[in-house]
Amino acid sequence: MVIRPTQKTDAHSLSCIYVQTWLDTYLSVIPYGYLSSMSIPRHEKAFSNELNSKHIISFVAENNGRVIGFITGGYERNGDDIYSGEIYTLYVLKNLQRRGVGTNLVSALAMQFNNLGIFSMLVRVLKLNPYRRFYQNIHGIYLKTERRTFAAELMDVETYGWLDTTLIHA
Repeated sequence: MVIRPTQKTDAHSLSCIYVQTWLDTYLSVIPYGYLSSMSIPRHEKAFSNELNSKHIISFVAENNGRVIGFITGGYERNGDDIYSGEIYTLYVLKNLQRRGVGTNLVSALAMQFNNLGIFSMLVRVLKLNPYRRFYQNIHGIYLKTERRTFAAELMDVETYGWLDTTLIHA
């Protein structure tokens, strides 16, 4: 497995992984209408635009030349006073989870944050996401639960944080 910076040519792979992991993870959690409206071409365009942004940091995990997971992040978006970095997205194909892919992606993002002088970060994840405990397993501290509107419904979102991202890849 290789972790490398995302390239603009990866947008299609990111889109395929994004849509597939949402279907695998949220089928009984998110309203079906939202999931059925997901489109690889639409998300590919969104990822292409995102990858052109100077404000997004992104890495992919590759296995034998095939992208199997990705992470995006950047500055925390809601003005948190303590946590200055944020994991925006982290997705790994279901059949390749629990093999260190996600941990290696988070580590790569944390190292890039450190290079930019960002030493704390957080992530927000739907409480009904069965994989949210991953963040606890890599020493993220539960911070709070908030109710947010998502897919036209109020849903609980948990926030996990790391005060010292240098410890993630130590």
